[in-house]
Amino acid sequence: MASLAAKESIAGTIVTYIGVGIGFLTTFFILAKFLTPEEIGLTRLLPELATQLAGLGMLGMTYSISRYFPFFRDSETNPYRKEDGPHHGFLYYLTVVGCIGAVAMTLLYILAKAPLIALYSKNSPLLADFYYGVIPLTLFTMGWTIFELYTYQLLRVAVPKGIKEVLLRVLQLAVYLLYAFGYIDFTTMVWGFIGSFGVCMLASGIYLGRITPLSLRHNPHYVSTEMRRGFYRYTALYTLTSVGITLAGRMDLFMVAFVDKGGLSSAGVYTMAFYMVSIIEIPMRAILNVAAPKIAEAAKHGDNQRVEEVYRLVAFYQLLSGLLIFAMIWVNIDNIFSIMPNGDQFAGGKWVFFYLGLAKLVELTLTCSHTVVSTSRYYHWNVYYTISVLVMSFLSTLFLIPRLGTLGAALAMLLTNLVSYGLQQGLLSWRLRIHPFTGRMLYIVPITLIAWGADSLLPRLDWVWADLIVRSAIVGLALLASLLVLRITPELMTMLEGKLPARFTRPRS
Repeated sequence: MASLAAKESIAGTIVTYIGVGIGFLTTFFILAKFLTPEEIGLTRLLPELATQLAGLGMLGMTYSISRYFPFFRDSETNPYRKEDGPHHGFLYYLTVVGCIGAVAMTLLYILAKAPLIALYSKNSPLLADFYYGVIPLTLFTMGWTIFELYTYQLLRVAVPKGIKEVLLRVLQLAVYLLYAFGYIDFTTMVWGFIGSFGVCMLASGIYLGRITPLSLRHNPHYVSTEMRRGFYRYTALYTLTSVGITLAGRMDLFMVAFVDKGGLSSAGVYTMAFYMVSIIEIPMRAILNVAAPKIAEAAKHGDNQRVEEVYRLVAFYQLLSGLLIFAMIWVNIDNIFSIMPNGDQFAGGKWVFFYLGLAKLVELTLTCSHTVVSTSRYYHWNVYYTISVLVMSFLSTLFLIPRLGTLGAALAMLLTNLVSYGLQQGLLSWRLRIHPFTGRMLYIVPITLIAWGADSLLPRLDWVWADLIVRSAIVGLALLASLLVLRITPELMTMLEGKLPARFTRPRS
């Protein structure tokens, strides 16, 4: 099982990087050349709106799937029974809850049309033209999320990641190219963009059907009254919590579009910086998806020591990998904007990227705290956490964006992450005596200084591409050498055992 999880995590990371390559090509060379900042902002804001609505429609299942699947999983102690269906009817319950949430969400969105259009018609009028397009996009997102999360519980990561990171990007790239070469108009392009999510939802469902039967067979007596009541309480809490956390995480983009005078154009600039930051979290997407079921399983048995072990491992490797990627992007940030078509329109996002990157590093280190809390008996803490995050995010963006524009949004995100994750971790340390901090995290400081020093010593080359390649190679080699010398990644070195000299694979005591 551990071997499967490790292989899936590694494969998922590789697939994700392939997707990043496609995304980089699409974002920095196709979108930047053929779409205006306002149109780019629209293509980012539509899926973000759908994500918020899907979070509401999921009725907390984003968290409850991880928490409750261990009680349904077919295993030696809980064997498959034909009358119960695969994994004791788990898919049936996901489908019922999802349908209820989808209907409620759709009705709510239709009824809220007038106030929502009034909200963004001033600075972002283009959104009003595609108001109802958000509904199918939300339904596709919900169905896709259910299939994907179920697949993760079976410790399969690579194919779902391939669908999200590669298939979706290829489909959207095709749509953008059709628009760029004049085969379709902008409206058709947007609907094609929405349709790409539907294709990915179907692909995700087909793959899930290949690894476990897609049966709605269930035994209503399998779910005890106590479990049912617990699920209702959990769902009530996490319906609001999941929406709140997602909204707080994208409050910056929404407020830029609605509050900043640049509207969708400012959102387009912000999107470019945010895309570069999203590259930093690539390892997290694979690592966390494998770690979450392990934490849930350990929490089910009350094994807090195992929970902390996984938490610490995830926190360290996510911080380390995120910092390495952040350093590589930052030393080349000017080169990136120079090679972009119309890069001068987006160069104002340089320091936006820097502060968003710092915020992302905080998130990478402590994001597993959500899973730890969600699978513990203190899961209701997330309600208070969500309220604090929403208030902090709203007030900070409302104060900083009118004064500093997109830079204010980035600073607000950093401030929100520091306060909110600090509060979450403080509660974990207080009540569960669990924290992610280890001595080897201190070695990350000299690694950071090495990257900064290597970059500072290098002269700027006149040819941008040459400077980018040389700078990346030298800084990258300096970072790799520091990792080998410091020997702070024994888990990774174990996987490379026999391929490196013994002095590099021995862990530092």
